[in-house]
Parts: sequence; C-alpha cells; structure tokens
Amino acid sequence: MRTTRIPLCLFFASLFFASLFFAGSLFAVGEECNPPSIHSNRGAWPIRRQWTPAEAQHYAQWVEHLFEMKLKGSVEQRIAKIERMMTDPEMNLLEQPAFLGAGGNPQLPASFFRSIHPMIDCAKFTAFIPAYYAYRRALPWMTSYVTPEHGDIRTSERNFVTGCSNSFASGSAGGYLYEIVQGFSSGNYRVNLTGRNSELSDTAPVSISRETLMPGCMNYVDGHCLILAQVTEYGELRFINASMDNTHDIYTYNGMNTVCGITPRGSNADGERDEWDGCFQGLRVLRYPIATTDSSGLVTGVRRRTNEELIPFGYSTEQYDRVLEMYQSHQISFGAMRPQSLHDYIRLKMKTADRIVPLKFMEEYSEEILAAYQAREVFAKACWEQVLHNGPIMYPENQPKENIFQAFGRWEEWSSPSSDVDRRNKYFYLADWCDFAIRMYVVMPEFLDLAGLEKYQIATQEDLAKAFLAEKNRIFAERTLTYTKANGEKVILSLLDIETRLYDLSFDPNHPPELRWGAPVGSPERASAPERPTPVPSGPPIPMEDAYRRQVFYRCLGQRETEASFLRNMFVEGFPIRPKMEGQLAKWDGFREPVAGKTAKP
Repeated sequence: MRTTRIPLCLFFASLFFASLFFAGSLFAVGEECNPPSIHSNRGAWPIRRQWTPAEAQHYAQWVEHLFEMKLKGSVEQRIAKIERMMTDPEMNLLEQPAFLGAGGNPQLPASFFRSIHPMIDCAKFTAFIPAYYAYRRALPWMTSYVTPEHGDIRTSERNFVTGCSNSFASGSAGGYLYEIVQGFSSGNYRVNLTGRNSELSDTAPVSISRETLMPGCMNYVDGHCLILAQVTEYGELRFINASMDNTHDIYTYNGMNTVCGITPRGSNADGERDEWDGCFQGLRVLRYPIATTDSSGLVTGVRRRTNEELIPFGYSTEQYDRVLEMYQSHQISFGAMRPQSLHDYIRLKMKTADRIVPLKFMEEYSEEILAAYQAREVFAKACWEQVLHNGPIMYPENQPKENIFQAFGRWEEWSSPSSDVDRRNKYFYLADWCDFAIRMYVVMPEFLDLAGLEKYQIATQEDLAKAFLAEKNRIFAERTLTYTKANGEKVILSLLDIETRLYDLSFDPNHPPELRWGAPVGSPERASAPERPTPVPSGPPIPMEDAYRRQVFYRCLGQRETEASFLRNMFVEGFPIRPKMEGQLAKWDGFREPVAGKTAKP
C-alpha cells in the first residue's frame, strides 16, 4: 500500500506557489497540437487541456527525445540522472516554450529533482515521467492505490485497485509528484485485466501498431518496468529505464527480449479464475484520465477512461491473443507469413523500412553492449569499495519477503543480479536479431541488404549464419574495457572475453573484482582475489569459492525470479542454460534451403 504524504510536501508546495507567477501562458508557442480548451481553479496544478491521441503523440515525441539525448548527447547528457534530464533544455523539450505550448505550467526547482533522486528505481521512474509531463502541459493526472490479494505487492499473483489519487484533488504540484514517486511500485502493474476495479488501474494492454504502440507506453515483466522510448524503422523496440541499485542511473535499453513472460489468454482459467487471469505483463498504454467539466469548461473532477474510451489510444488484447495462438499452433498468422515468435510478429507489424543492413546493425549494437558492461565496471568498483569500508553484505537467503532480485537495505543497493539479467538479455538480443534476419532471408529475401558481407558468398541461410558469427567475433574482439583487480592491477577484457564468461560474472557484492568479472578458476588473474565470505541470515558465512559455486544457477537466469533465493543448500547442476550465440545459430548448420533465384554453394 502507499505511504501517506510526508511533511516535506509542504516545502514543495511553497516552492510551487512561489513560481506560479511565471505562468506558462506567457511563453511563445508554435503550432499547437492540442490547444488549451478547459480551465480549473483548484488542485495541484491548473488543468487547461485534455489528453487526446494528438497529445499522446506529443508525449511520445518528448520521451523519444529524452532517449535520443541519453543515447547520443554529450558525455554529461549520456550519464545524466533525473535532475539533469529534467533541467537541461537540450534534453527536456518542455523547457522550450514552443514545445511546452500555451498555458503550460512552470518548471519545478532543481531541489525537487534532487529530493526524488534517492527514490528513483525502474517502477518509480515509469510513474514520474508521464506525471511530470502532465504537470508541465497542464493535463489531468491520476495514479492508483493497489493492494495484493496475498503476499508481497511486487510478486503477488494478482493485485487489485482500492482507489486513486488525482492532481485535481491534491494541494501542490511538488507534493503530489513527490507522493506519486514515493508510493508507486512495480506492484501497480500487477492488476489483472478483469480484476476488481481493473478500470481504475494505471495502464491497460495496447495494440501492436505504429499509431498506438509509441514512446511513452510501458513494458512490464515480473517486477521490472521500462518505458518504450523508440521504435526503429526495422520495428525494433527500444526502452529507457532506471536502475534499481543505489546509483539510480537512467539508461537506454535496446532489446526486444525484455518483452517476455506474457501469459497466454485462458492458460490460467479454472473454476475460480477467468481467461484473463495473469494477463498483466507485456506492453501497456497509459490509462489517460479525463477531466470532467461544466458547460463553461471549468474542471469539476478527474476520472479514469474506461476500456472503451481507451480504444482510440490503443486499448487491445492483441498481444495476449497472439501469444495464445503461438501457444496452440507454434506460429502466428500474419498475412502470407507465419511468424514463429511474438518478437518477429511485433517487428513485422511495426517496421517501416523496406530493408535492413545486418552488418551495420551488428556494429552499432555492439557499442551499446560494450557501454552496458563499461557501466557495470563503474558500479562493481564502487561495490568493492563499499564492502571494504563498511563490511560484508547479508545475502537474502530463504527470506519470506526478499530474494536476490527484490530485497532491502545494502543488498538491494549493491548487488547486481537484476542488472546482470538485463545485460545478458542485451547480449542475447543480438543473437535473436541475427536469428530473425536469417529466417527473413528466405521468407522475404529483399528485406536484407548484405552490404559488407560480400566476401562470404552467401547463398543459403547456413552461409548467412556463418557470416554473422564470423563478423560477431571480429566486432567483439575489437571492443574492450578495463577493470581493476583487488590488488590494483588492470585487466583488459574484450566483448569476446565477456561473452566467454557470460555465466561467470558474479553478482555478489561481497566478491572481489576478479570474481565479479569471472576470472577463470586457477588462472593468474584470479589468484589475486582475497577471501571474502558471504554472510547469510542464519549460520556462519559461506566461504567465497563455495558461495560463488552455489550461485551459478542465478548467474545463468534470463529473467528475474520472484521466489525465495537460496545459497547454503543450492543445487549447482541439472538446470537448463541458454546456449550462447554460436549455439543458437548452430541450428542453421546444414540448413541449405537456397533463396529463390540463387543457387547454393556446392
């Protein structure tokens, strides 16, 4: 449940009213997509316009620009946290009068953004971004109060809405936005489609279409929340989200494989549960609120849109229907083509380009993988210093309300199992993308531009797979990072080295840098690692090498777990491990179906 508003809100209230004299209506504006049409005389902020499909497009443009600046801006902009993102006029288009538009509300003071920085995580970031936009554009806003049917709100099988807060019924902009950030959690997304008060929930499932699946939509997968921030011409989805560690970093995430865990419609149905039970994961559209008005346009209240009212914004059960089709027939109907995964279906529906250039994509995407691991080194170094100065960190073994992915205190701040899952998925996204391109080579050969791959004399899908692997090895070998061992020595690792060690990188903050970076057992690189046991809630600490060995299952996961985590008696073998890129593309070995008009090599 939410916590109540704290006295700090009074401070924000005074800041807000002090700045209210500089009303947004004084700004010069360009062509307005959604001119002010209503007015209010109470609430957290003046409301001057309604949410419309055109406004949703404007919001999408704002989110995508934040993403672009985080991806391609200056060094300071690429590493920007929430304060810099919201106060830098180059990053925040709402700081530009023409984009803010007539009647926009004034900027909040930098002190407000500094105050919410310590709270930012993946869920709170997704709550703050649209709420802040609503404030600046003088739009109504709402957030839900949710409670679990049983257990932890973040992992409950189903949550239900007990009520909502809204901007019209709150006293100040700073106070209301602070309350949203403080009270929001990933549990807000775990509301079943037909659950109690479901039409009061914060989001609803969205159709797979360029007109509705836009930047600003949400993606939720078992405790992890991301904001869709860009859809490429190839139909690839890119996201922006906040880290759950103590850095509160905000970073770009390019990976279709974060769209996972979607429950097939009807798979949980029984005598007590309907066909939509569990259908809350996946791609979501905001349930944009409506300001009710009197005949003069004066706002009298704020309410949620119903499912029917949300259809113009994209409300649809399409993704659950398609997953059910995939579940039943192992393919999805799409014209003359039969996509064999939801990801391929999304790409085909969302793409605008006639062709893709695989080698160019591999080069550019490998830079993003490298950046993700470079950020990991900065964090892992800070973790090691934290343990050296403040002592070991308790492993949340067999705890009723915690596990290694969702915990409290220092473990939540300094461990990296969640972000390591993201990085592994970022790597596997490249494998999935290449797999997709290889399938399309026969399904739609004109879709692939093989520029730069001419030397491989490609005539079959097997040839293309081998070319991709050769180029991946070259690209990975050329990209390196440096980490510092416990004794101060520097070690250079290429992406090829990291790929080799993909399942060996320790997430345990108690472990020295050598183990965090998977130095091989018995190697000179690992010999310098000092003994650092891992404490557990009951019993003596687990010796370092034994703890590392017993954590192997968690180092191999492709998604976060919601169940209790174990260590002392954890199994170390007998579980499936996803093959790396070579293993995934090995299925094309010997697959010699030629492309129409070409002849396979002898």
